[in-house]
Amino acid sequence: DSDDSDTQYAETGRNKITKTLKLRRNIDVFSGVLVASGVMLGSGIFVSANTVLDAANNSLGVTLLIWVFGGAVAVMSTLCYCELATSISESGSDYTYLSHAYTPAFGFLLPWMSTFVPCSDTATILTFARYALAPSFSCSAPSENSVKLTAICLLLFITAINILGVKFAVRLQVLLSWSKFVAVGAVVISAVVYVIRDSSIASQNLNHAFETKALSGITLLTLSSSFYQVMYSYDGWNALCHVTEEVKEPEKTIPKASIAAVSIITLIYVTMNLAYFAVLTPEEISTSKIIALPFALKAMGGASWIVPLSVCLCAVSSYSAGILTHGRLPYVAARRGQLPMIFGMLHINSRVPSPALVLNALSTIVLINIGNLEMMIDTFGFVNWTFKGFSSLSVLILRKRMPHLKRPYKVPTIIPIFMFILSSVFVILPLINQPHFLYFYAIFFFAVGLCLYYIFVHKQCEMPGSARVTRVLQKLFQVAPCDWKK
Repeated sequence: DSDDSDTQYAETGRNKITKTLKLRRNIDVFSGVLVASGVMLGSGIFVSANTVLDAANNSLGVTLLIWVFGGAVAVMSTLCYCELATSISESGSDYTYLSHAYTPAFGFLLPWMSTFVPCSDTATILTFARYALAPSFSCSAPSENSVKLTAICLLLFITAINILGVKFAVRLQVLLSWSKFVAVGAVVISAVVYVIRDSSIASQNLNHAFETKALSGITLLTLSSSFYQVMYSYDGWNALCHVTEEVKEPEKTIPKASIAAVSIITLIYVTMNLAYFAVLTPEEISTSKIIALPFALKAMGGASWIVPLSVCLCAVSSYSAGILTHGRLPYVAARRGQLPMIFGMLHINSRVPSPALVLNALSTIVLINIGNLEMMIDTFGFVNWTFKGFSSLSVLILRKRMPHLKRPYKVPTIIPIFMFILSSVFVILPLINQPHFLYFYAIFFFAVGLCLYYIFVHKQCEMPGSARVTRVLQKLFQVAPCDWKK
């Protein structure tokens, strides 16, 4: 069973040779690092640094510690996912692990949420559109319609690249990642040049990094919102687990690439914060909604256009990598019979789940037209941490339920326990600190998902004419059922 080959064959009756339709393994360690880091390094570091500083009561030292702590949490969670991904060689990440460790109904809730309410991807692509249009609307903010149209155009372009094949998507991701790293490097270099010319702000911030007055006003509840923002910026450390079946030698590649990606992103986030603190005072940071803009005007002058370009590159790269990874969720769920069959099929030539990618694109277009997603992202953020916590705990459950599994990598037991407790804290604290009725809406949304699961999956009810629609779509997309053993 050579999984690395692009084409595999099976011998059937009368020596007839049939081609098997499977996902191709195109992602190695290098491209895996770029894909995982591409998902994590989005626009968050450019827009959320001031929120973290406010939650830390303007303490620069505590702010840096929070970003370092976020990187440590991401590494520990990555170690849990490395054991899961190397012992269960299926794509789908949390969906697959939750289905194996608990029940398929619980696992189904993840593709139900991410496929039909892709809040994170929508926010990322809208961020790109706003920054991309900003130079053309110097005297006023761009209209919402122009922002939405720009976002949809980018969405269609990135989706088309991914439908052409994984190789095209990976090559685009490599190009975007390198461009993004160059842009971030330009920001850091401009801060160094500014400090060489004038080090007064950097010295003042360094001397007051752990000021007693600022430390006395910090509480666990005030820090909870900052942890939320920081971990949202790190989100994506399990990106390669979504495409396990497309990774070369996953038992070696996923641990190496994932841990390297998280380490690189942690270094970038800490360095970017140091760059901000070397140029801006705490007052300038806290009074700006988008910290990167005053930084650019002060440190770069005429070259301040580099910052909007950096934000656009980060947003496009994060969205492109998100399509490459999260777009596999409806495909994996459909081939298990939990979504319509058409979404579990692969294109006969490119071996890409194109119907699943189109479904994700349509859902994102709907949310783009709704707009105003900030509260919805916060609402579903605590649900996301619920899944993260149960996925961490599934490491221990699967050790008991499936001791026969080969585990090339085994995480220390204390780490999944710690991650489950920490995830529970991330879920509970926002409910205590800032309760909102939309949390109950999220619970209602998942209740609807469970009802649909009971009707269409457990009871196996079918919509009238579904078979005919599947055949028409199969011809339209030129797709066929994949060869996959449950």
